[in-house]
Amino acid sequence: MTLITVKHHFAGRVRLKVASSQPLAGLSQWLRNGLLALQGVRGVRINEAAQSIVVNYDEQLLSRDELEQRLTQLAWQEAQPRADDDDEHQYTRGDIALNLMGLLAASFFPGKLTSLTTAGLIAPTLTEGVAQLQERKLGVEVLDAFAIGLSAYRGDHKTAMLTQSLLSMGEYMEQQTSRNSDELLADLMQPKHSQVWVLRDGVEQQMSSAKLLVGDRVKLGPGDLVPADGSIERGFALVNQASLTGESVPVRREQDAYLYSGTAIYDGNVTLVVDKVGSETTTAQIAQVIAQSLGEKSQTQLATQAMAERRVKITFGIGAAVFAMTGDLERLASVFLVDYSCALKLSTPVTFKSMMYRAAKQGLLLKGGRAIENLASVDTVVFDKTGTLTYGDLEVTDVVCMSEQQCAKELLAMAASVEEHCNHPLAQAVVNAAKQTDLPHIEHGEVDYIIAHGLKSSINNITLVIGSRHFLEAHEGVDFSGLEDTIAELEGAGKHMLFMASDHQPIGVIGLRDTLRDEVFDTLAALRAAGINQHVLLTGDTEAKAKQLTEQLGFERYYAEATPESKAQIVEQLQQQGHRVLFVGDGVNDAPALSAADVGLAMATGTDLAHMAADVTLMQDNLLGVVQARELAQQAMALIQSNIRLAEVVNSGIMLAAALGWLSPGTSSLLHNGTTMAVLARAINARNG
Repeated sequence: MTLITVKHHFAGRVRLKVASSQPLAGLSQWLRNGLLALQGVRGVRINEAAQSIVVNYDEQLLSRDELEQRLTQLAWQEAQPRADDDDEHQYTRGDIALNLMGLLAASFFPGKLTSLTTAGLIAPTLTEGVAQLQERKLGVEVLDAFAIGLSAYRGDHKTAMLTQSLLSMGEYMEQQTSRNSDELLADLMQPKHSQVWVLRDGVEQQMSSAKLLVGDRVKLGPGDLVPADGSIERGFALVNQASLTGESVPVRREQDAYLYSGTAIYDGNVTLVVDKVGSETTTAQIAQVIAQSLGEKSQTQLATQAMAERRVKITFGIGAAVFAMTGDLERLASVFLVDYSCALKLSTPVTFKSMMYRAAKQGLLLKGGRAIENLASVDTVVFDKTGTLTYGDLEVTDVVCMSEQQCAKELLAMAASVEEHCNHPLAQAVVNAAKQTDLPHIEHGEVDYIIAHGLKSSINNITLVIGSRHFLEAHEGVDFSGLEDTIAELEGAGKHMLFMASDHQPIGVIGLRDTLRDEVFDTLAALRAAGINQHVLLTGDTEAKAKQLTEQLGFERYYAEATPESKAQIVEQLQQQGHRVLFVGDGVNDAPALSAADVGLAMATGTDLAHMAADVTLMQDNLLGVVQARELAQQAMALIQSNIRLAEVVNSGIMLAAALGWLSPGTSSLLHNGTTMAVLARAINARNG
């Protein structure tokens, strides 16, 4: 028997039926996780009772056949039904319209017809309540069923339908807000594909990187992004690994070296043998983690739900006591129609989702309620350096001449005239410095580019070599020992260096440094004002560079020469000391620390891996987004606490009035549901700021 059957399909949307031999009861969240982790899936709706799955997807990234195949390949036998799976009736505008029509009928057309329409419309609520009782639970579904059922039993169809209408409206508002926010998160997981040249079966062809297979040979040249994880079969190149190591200075990679997707080829040509594709890639695995986060509940949400369940029992207890003392069914109905749990249960997730929506409009992606509540309580922020505190580009700060016959401007002009033929970040910084000071171009001979080492050329029949100290000393026999004090001073200031020699004699050194973001100091001051007073620098830079930047920015501490693994360990050490840690980074090397922190925040220019590992992602390249995210999180938590207090106070007043017989069931229902709607409206309005 076929497990999955397509019942309805049109562009970008398919409804599937799962065979009855595989019950969906308790598997909703497991299914959502599995499908949302699939590249191209935009949204998932599951009806356990109907064995139905509705999937919205991007046709450019995913086909219907691939979707069916994915569902069939899921490990159904290993799936464990969850008793707490939030599979609930998915309300639509049609449900609301039908309930409102039923309310009108109950108001103007009393009689047997009204009894039948009311019974049909409240049946789902009654069924859910009975099902929960059969599970020996006493939750909000039971209370809703008792309240609506008691009104119908007394013949008060108007009150029954009013309650049912308000209930469906509130549920629809919460579910719709939740779906909108989930779609924002699903968009984050979609890959950025490019066209690449692939050698497959002896034929060279151009195709989308989405169609790469393990074993494919991909030809890459200057400017190309590495489309998949794999090893270099032949060739060598300068690779910008800022996304991997956090450093913007490219490194040499030769045969058998391993490259990761998201890095970029600066110079040279390589043939890459693809090693991982599809769900085996690190990106796909991180996507699954994000999909799982959609179903995770924050501690605040869990606490309010537990509070809501306790309030249900309190309502039942008060109702029983009132009926025991008065024997009045109408007064009992009035009490049962006051439910603290609606506002408590719904307002928290709606607030979180609304704040996520508002944040997205401001260029921030907050991934769930847990991220928001943790962000509101952090007291320590740990910053990566390159791409986070700095722009990742460089600027010339020092030009040191060893010969009295040459001045700094002449040396810089010579270097820039040769370096303009190279797109290395150090070279571009030198060229930019020469342009800014209007230095003339100096005629020179042909430039010989030694990849990952430096440049050779000639000026006025004199050989000029520019590059690293190791290259000039080890390969060109140039001795820079006479500049040890200057070199040590530049290193102590955390600067990069370009060394210059002419006819095997040293002639100078150019010092460069990373450019701090313009908004760095404002961001740090705002974070301190917001209560985050412990600032930590965590970088792969040398001790000297890390110390210099720490002093410049006024950080409390720093950790230098950090590896991806040690970054995560340092974050965990801070947590063990009692700190709640926010880590801000942008590269693949930051992923372990982003995951280990209480809150991981990825910069807009970061890699897909960093974005997926983080709890918060900036969608605009501005560090002040860290401050905005903190402020939104604090506003969300303040609103949640305010809504809880509002629901408690108002519903307590309504409960007291109902118990004293001052309110009819209809009035009690209207006031209670009005309070719930008001709390929800406040939560939803948070999306507008």
